[in-house]
Amino acid sequence: MTSQPSPPVSAQLLKRSAASDGRRNDQSPPAPAGVADTHVDHDHQTPGAPLLAHWQPVRSGSHTLVDQIVDRFVVCIEQNVFRQGSRLPSVRLLAQELNVSRYTIVEAYDRLVATNHITANARSGYFVQHKRQPARGIKSGEIVPTLSQDKIDVPWILNRLFSQQNNLGLKQEWLDTEIVARSIRKVARKMQPSALMYGEPFGFAPLRQTIMAQLAAHDLHVQPAGEVLLTTGVTHSVDLLIRQLVRPGDYVVVEEPCWFVVFAYLRMVGVNILTVARTPQGPDTTQLEAHCRKHKPVLFICNSTVHNPTGFTLSARAAHDVLRLAQQYDMWIVEDDTYSELSAGPPLRISTLDQCERTFLLGNYSKTLGAAMRVGFIAGPANILNEIAMLKLLSGLSTSSLNERVIHEIIHGGHYRSYIERLRQRINWARTKMLERLGDLGYVLAQPPAAGLFLWLDMSRDAEPLARQLNLHNIPATPGSLFYPDQRVSTYLRLSVSSYDHPHLWDALAAWQQG
Repeated sequence: MTSQPSPPVSAQLLKRSAASDGRRNDQSPPAPAGVADTHVDHDHQTPGAPLLAHWQPVRSGSHTLVDQIVDRFVVCIEQNVFRQGSRLPSVRLLAQELNVSRYTIVEAYDRLVATNHITANARSGYFVQHKRQPARGIKSGEIVPTLSQDKIDVPWILNRLFSQQNNLGLKQEWLDTEIVARSIRKVARKMQPSALMYGEPFGFAPLRQTIMAQLAAHDLHVQPAGEVLLTTGVTHSVDLLIRQLVRPGDYVVVEEPCWFVVFAYLRMVGVNILTVARTPQGPDTTQLEAHCRKHKPVLFICNSTVHNPTGFTLSARAAHDVLRLAQQYDMWIVEDDTYSELSAGPPLRISTLDQCERTFLLGNYSKTLGAAMRVGFIAGPANILNEIAMLKLLSGLSTSSLNERVIHEIIHGGHYRSYIERLRQRINWARTKMLERLGDLGYVLAQPPAAGLFLWLDMSRDAEPLARQLNLHNIPATPGSLFYPDQRVSTYLRLSVSSYDHPHLWDALAAWQQG
């Protein structure tokens, strides 16, 4: 009996429409170093060959040859057409049978090794990976339980907020992804190898120069060399400043209500937290002066423009009073300027009044360009920032110069200012709509904010159950209790205006109003 030849192995892969990568056989490089370019042992080759005969990758379409080959191998492996442990054809043989370059096969095999579908053996070639029981993954949007699930705490709310697509404020359709993508492409085209190295301790110098110019436009004059330090965002900035400026047992003053992450950083250092009420005009300076006389605090942390969570902006009188007390009692000021680009007019800053002699101004770009753009800055006294730069290096080395280059390109691309204006208009429109709907349900803010992403609503009774319910429906809502250092029961609720069109929000608020 005449034996039948073994069918070609590579021509067995399933069909998928794709584009040619333009590579020919005469451009084929050798097999990758360390992996044998062995012939297939047909006695031990992948079974099921007759089922997949006559397949060839397509050289016109929307997918490359590599993509097609990888996809077909994945299908065959996952459907057990290619058995676990089976030897795969060599690079040379597969390239011949599929009429593609060896380079194409090398790249396809490399991708399959990277995704753990196949393994590479230096002497005997490529083999289908043995399946392992996968560890349970976390689905997108799934919440990792925290230690306190019966009560909303900071870890619980952060898990919720960062797991929601709407997360901390901006709707996805409000973001200009093209301005970011265009800037990334420009940075990539002119990128030098130095961009892949560690960044400078103070951050990418051209971006620091740009920040200096932006601040100068609002009468705050600092020098990029020594007086501007780049960070990964305001959270990083606050962490560095607290660790540099305060010691265990010191007194630190915060506004009440206040961004709740600040409390966690202060407690980590072991300081005594004092509070002053935040009014529509700014912090209560009478309370602040009383604290200064009694406790001699070393630091005051505040929002000047578009306060989180109330949305208020301090008055000129309050700014002068705060600075006077800081000078009189030798107190540092950390001025969180996170949301100033959303303000209704030019930002009013304490740091402008003293030109950053005892104030540290914190800014960032993630609240306007998108949360993934983790770049922030500190403007402040050069002698302190020099020490903070060393702390930054010791705690996390340098910040990402790639991100900083992209931000620099975005600002200089010519469309940043118009984008910010469009974003501000969208947020203002959403706030107006939300306030109208709230009014229809009987919720009235005594003094609605003129800017910003948040509304600070008095819900008449403990708002935590409502906050939990809304978060379970992916509506970013934070109970007022988290904005106080003692996490007291609060009737207030922080809502994002980006939720104005979420139907469950209005159903829940209507039901809450009815008791």
